[in-house]
Amino acid sequence: MTSEYDKKKNDFLSGRIKGCRAYFEEHKHYTEAAYCCIILDRPDRAQALFELAKDYDPRAKWGLLLLQFIKDDIHSFPTYFQIRNFLEIDLGLLILYCKGNYIDKILRYADYLAYYNPECYKFIGRVFWANNLMSASMLYLKKAKDKFYHDPELHYLLAYIYYYHNKNIKECHKALRTCLEILPKYAPAINLAKQTGMI
Repeated sequence: MTSEYDKKKNDFLSGRIKGCRAYFEEHKHYTEAAYCCIILDRPDRAQALFELAKDYDPRAKWGLLLLQFIKDDIHSFPTYFQIRNFLEIDLGLLILYCKGNYIDKILRYADYLAYYNPECYKFIGRVFWANNLMSASMLYLKKAKDKFYHDPELHYLLAYIYYYHNKNIKECHKALRTCLEILPKYAPAINLAKQTGMI
């Protein structure tokens, strides 16, 4: 049986925010309530809620940093694992709720984030890819290629965009060959190579 917490969390993550913030705050789920406040354009309230949870919830610590990006007021730095664990998820959430202004502010710090985790360009490109924003995805995946060339998933994602979005079979096959040179048994690339007639 699904708990009320799980139901509200699923609602929020599915774009149905109504009633979520009040429930989370009332039941002391401060991090979840803070994310609701970000979506509701109440960053100051979000900060207060993250502060309540920061000593026991690593995500709340990251949330405080996220607010620094949104407010253009950076006075701390992220960790490698914060970027790996939370950046992509949060960008996806902001895309879901059409918070382009917040996304733009966060992306201004992409190079700063890349200093602490060079994979951040891939994470950004991947979340755009997952949301069918292929031009933006390509921009960040190409940046990622300069930092993490030997990542097979990166070349697969580029091949996918070249094939399905750009209709460029030559570049698709080039990216697939690179991917399969790095990891010959990478199943998604093998499947796409078969589909496109490369093998």
